[in-house]
Amino acid sequence: MTVELEIILKTAQSLIRQRKLAPAETLLLDEYKKWSNHPLINLALGEIFFLKNNIARSLHYLKIAYEYDKNIPSIVVSYAEKLRLNEETTRARKVLQIAVLSSPCDKGLLESYANFCLDDQHPLESLKFNSRLLLLFPNDSTSHANIAEAYAALNNHEKSLVHQNIAIKYDTSSQVRLNRAITLLTLKKYKEGWAEYESRLGDDIISSPRRRLRVPRWNRQPLQNKTILVCSEQGVGDELYFSSYLPRLIEISGKVILETDPRLTQLFRESLEELTVFPYSRRLAYEQPVFNYGWLPKSIYPNFYIDLASLPHFLIEEGMKPLNEFGYLKISKDAHDYWSKYLLEISSGKPIVGISWRSGLNNIDRRQWYPPLHLWGQVLTIPNICFLSLQYDDDVEDIKFFKEQFNVSLIKLSDIDLKNDFEKLGAICSALTGVIAPSTAVAHLAAAVGKRTIIIEKNRTWCPTVNGSDAFLPCIRRIFPPNAGDWEWVFNSARSELNNWISTE
Repeated sequence: MTVELEIILKTAQSLIRQRKLAPAETLLLDEYKKWSNHPLINLALGEIFFLKNNIARSLHYLKIAYEYDKNIPSIVVSYAEKLRLNEETTRARKVLQIAVLSSPCDKGLLESYANFCLDDQHPLESLKFNSRLLLLFPNDSTSHANIAEAYAALNNHEKSLVHQNIAIKYDTSSQVRLNRAITLLTLKKYKEGWAEYESRLGDDIISSPRRRLRVPRWNRQPLQNKTILVCSEQGVGDELYFSSYLPRLIEISGKVILETDPRLTQLFRESLEELTVFPYSRRLAYEQPVFNYGWLPKSIYPNFYIDLASLPHFLIEEGMKPLNEFGYLKISKDAHDYWSKYLLEISSGKPIVGISWRSGLNNIDRRQWYPPLHLWGQVLTIPNICFLSLQYDDDVEDIKFFKEQFNVSLIKLSDIDLKNDFEKLGAICSALTGVIAPSTAVAHLAAAVGKRTIIIEKNRTWCPTVNGSDAFLPCIRRIFPPNAGDWEWVFNSARSELNNWISTE
């Protein structure tokens, strides 16, 4: 490599690390004619366009890099990862397999292939390659962490915890600790698990919220006659789930200010009158959420703040107990009565169950948590029930599939914004017989308004339970299989649960 090229690449890489993508792109493209055949120039451009969410152009440059030099592991790994994210999994697997055969002891390639196997729902194959890595690098924290993930995918959380405990001896990064937190919670080690869950806020986690706020964080100081700000984090479904702790916080605080997703502000204001509720001011700096607080009135400026999902850690009692009997959000009687009457009319008196089969985030990594559509036949063919689609994205083809496969016509409410009008969605849910869905905002909203809800899971869940019901939202009955990924078992159980609902109507 010439000195000139080395300077160009170092400068570009420094700009990329600082997320200064525009000047990095300009620098490389200005020099591209001269260095168009160089794999590292194309690799850098591929990474820049990936960070700019232009996957097609990213793959264009990464393919050039790969074709000019298939022996540089960083190029192979980057190219294969982007192919997988573009749902070209067969091509991605082939690229990695060829590289691993050529360099069977290369750490980066083995790690990438093991991770690919896990992402591609082959945990046993992932374990095999990670075990090879441990033979080559016995004290490698990444291998132990990845083995832990594979065991978790196989529903063996005890073995997962063993390897996480080893990994954390060599790597105390927030992500390793966060993975351990999820395992501890899954194993019902709640006190330790919620304490470790604080690692989600670590500076080394890119999705950790950044807050432009000059207020001390609450650390169990007395809150009598004090004002505490509860800060928004994660997605709207998570906000609905963790906000079940708000009534308990209200009991011990002088005043509680809630920052939340704008779609939830009115629901919270009407349900928890003791709260002062404001919509968040949030922007995304690439993947990192940045919250600003210029909206905070000086007249009620808080003494402390706390991140919403930290409430279980600071308010947990000895032993996990249900937080409420039904839900914590209230729907007005008029809205409930209106939708009850409307739904009764369109179903000709039959019970109506709301269903949602995926969240709005339907990328390759999230799709593994959603069951295949054909398995919904176990539920949809229960006689004398009507089903209402609660999907807020384009569900026309899916509803057509259900009709063709099972001769079932789902009810679809027109002219209702199910993505943004959570007041109306909550009222609709309150008037249903129940809701069944994967773990989505729809399911959490239904349970939060006190409606019985089945959440279907492909694996054992970390969410706390008491006597078979969710501890945060006791209206939730979580169904997960004894063997990870056995969706047929899940739907058989869900069918039995729905039949029980109908028999008790």
